[in-house]
Amino acid sequence: MFEAGLAELKAFDPSAALSRPELADALDARDKVIALAEANRLLVLAAIDGLDDNGSDAERMGRNQSRRSSRKSKKDAKTASALKDMPTVAQKLADGEITTEHAEEAADAAARTSPAEADELADLAADMPADRFAKKAREWANARETRKAKKQRHRRQRQKRSVRFWTASDGMVQVHAELDAINGARVLAALRQRIDALWRADGGRDGTPDDQRSPEQRAADAFVDIMTSKPATSTGKPHPRDMVHLFHNLATGETELADGTPVPDEVLIELGSAAEVVGHVFSGDGRPLWLGRSTRLASRDQWFSLIARDRGCDECGAPVAHGEAHHPRHWEHHGRSDIDNLQLLCTRCHANEHRHQRPYHRTCRSHGLRRGAGRAAPSLPANVR
Repeated sequence: MFEAGLAELKAFDPSAALSRPELADALDARDKVIALAEANRLLVLAAIDGLDDNGSDAERMGRNQSRRSSRKSKKDAKTASALKDMPTVAQKLADGEITTEHAEEAADAAARTSPAEADELADLAADMPADRFAKKAREWANARETRKAKKQRHRRQRQKRSVRFWTASDGMVQVHAELDAINGARVLAALRQRIDALWRADGGRDGTPDDQRSPEQRAADAFVDIMTSKPATSTGKPHPRDMVHLFHNLATGETELADGTPVPDEVLIELGSAAEVVGHVFSGDGRPLWLGRSTRLASRDQWFSLIARDRGCDECGAPVAHGEAHHPRHWEHHGRSDIDNLQLLCTRCHANEHRHQRPYHRTCRSHGLRRGAGRAAPSLPANVR
C-alpha cells in the first residue's frame, strides 16, 4: 500500500503542462496524504510513550530516529499525548481538514485548560489558517484560564527569564534573551521606536533607507543605541503600533495585551505610571475618527482605535507592530479615511489586498461584517497619549 502511493508521488512530473485546477487537485491530494501520515505518526509516538519497557520515549525517538530538532521532537511528543484525549481534533487532522500546526495549537490550549475543553476548538481550526487559529486559540485559553493559573504562568515566565551572550568563532558577539510576555512587549516597543527613528534618519519614505543599511543592520544598530544609551534622532511621539497596549475589561476586572496575553494585577503595579504603556478603557470622550477625503493616512487617534478593535492583522492575526492602516474601499476608488473604512493589516496582507484588488464587499474574517458596513470603533479614553 505504501509502496504504491510512494511510486505515484515519485512519478509526478513537475514540468508537465498541468492546468491550475489540475495543480490545485494535486496539491489537495498531497495535503491529505501529509495530514494522514502526520496524524498516524502522532499515534505511533503516543504508543511509544505508552510502552513500559524502559526504552526511549517519544521525544528521544523523534530526535534520534526521525532526526527532528529537539524543539520539534518535544512539540511532537506533547501534541501526541494531548491528541489521545482529543478525538475530534485527531480525526480532523487525519481527514486533512486541519494541519499539524492547528493540532499543536490545540494541544497548547489543552495544556492550559483540559483536552476535553480544547477538543471543542476542532471546528474553529478547520475554518481558518493556522496562524490565525493560533491567535484565536490563545484568546480562547486566556478566557478560560483561572486568575490563579494566569499568575502562576507569569511567575514561571519570570523564573525562566535570562540573557545569554557569547562570542562566536568568527568574532561576532551573539545575544539571546528570554523574557516574560509583559517585559518582552516593553523591550520590543522600545526597540521598534528606535528602529523607526533610524529608518527616518536614513531617508524614510522620502528616500531609499535600505541603501544606507539593511533592516537587519538597522535593528542591530537600534539595539546597540538602546544598550549604550546613545541618543537617536528624535521623532516626537512614538507611533501607536510601536507602543505597549493594555486592554482592561471593566466587567471582569481582567487586563491583557493586544494578543490576549493576561496581565496580572501585580504587573500593573510594577509598571507604574511612568511606563510607556497605553491603556484602553472603552469609555470617556471620543476623538474625531471620520476624516473623509481630507487626508489619506490614518490619524494617531484612528490608529489607537484600530489597535483596540482589531488587535492585530485582521486577515492573518500578525502582531500590531506589523500593522498598516488599509482602506477596504480603496482610496483610489474614492474610499474615505473614516474609521469604518479602515482596517489593520500586516504589510504582507496589505500588499496582497492591493495586488489582487479584492472586492470591497468581501466578508471580513474576524468581524463577520461586510467591510465598511458600519463597523463600530470603540471610543477612546480621555487620558490616552
